[in-house]
Amino acid sequence: MEKRKIEAVIFDLDGLMLDTEPVAMRAMAEAIRLKNGREMTFAFFRQLIGHARSDTYGFFAEEYGFSVEETNSVRDKCAELIVEAIGRGEGKPKPGLMELLDLLDERAMPRVVASSSPRSQVLQKLKMVNLLHRVNSVTSGWEVPKSKPEPDIFLKAAEMIEAKPENCLVLEDSPAGIEAAERAGMVSIMVPDLVAPGTKEKQRAFMILPDLFAVTEALKDML
Repeated sequence: MEKRKIEAVIFDLDGLMLDTEPVAMRAMAEAIRLKNGREMTFAFFRQLIGHARSDTYGFFAEEYGFSVEETNSVRDKCAELIVEAIGRGEGKPKPGLMELLDLLDERAMPRVVASSSPRSQVLQKLKMVNLLHRVNSVTSGWEVPKSKPEPDIFLKAAEMIEAKPENCLVLEDSPAGIEAAERAGMVSIMVPDLVAPGTKEKQRAFMILPDLFAVTEALKDML
């Protein structure tokens, strides 16, 4: 990939900025258990990562026979449990995040959080970990026609800060997010969390790095 001028950074939230994916997995398992007494497999949870609620109704219907209303109930309970866990000190910012944000501050580089979660949940999480003031804007998969792996959310994020898509760097932990970035014509770096990168992610991402400390060092070179 040719070197591009990076003018803005677009962050995923869960699993990238915050260590919330293990929290979400436990919360979802508990919500499903409370609903019908069944256990959740990691294979099922993996399907949910990076996707908006509206994209997952079929997953719940196929695996558990849940209706749309039942799925909404389960996901609402899951969100409630996640907030409770963050309140207990779980789901903290990922190591290296503060250093990365400090670098962006030094370079006066705008940044947007683009998450598949509802906007209210994104704002609540950022406020609870005292990060809302560190970002310029927030957008949600609920605010665009189609969520990841479609490019809509990233294109909206770029529009919000008046940046050209080709000059945006997307930081993601999910395969759906990396695919969305490619479709948006953006440079992406994958920092894997619960899901290891496959062949497609290795082809689509500009880099695959182990943590946000490495992202900070890579960004210095890119800038």
